[in-house]
Amino acid sequence: MKVIAMTGKDGGKMAGLADVEIRVPHFRYADRIQEIHIKVIHILMMLIEFEMAKQA
Repeated sequence: MKVIAMTGKDGGKMAGLADVEIRVPHFRYADRIQEIHIKVIHILMMLIEFEMAKQA
């Protein structure tokens, strides 16, 4: 199992701990970081569903 971390700003304490880090390097507003994280989650789910459909 691979661990994916979604971080913001400079990555904080999570930086470098996960197998994959998706970092939003925005330093102003946390809600902007969260908006990008939501989009990333939707894209990841779309890709997972696509791969599962190919295997069915």
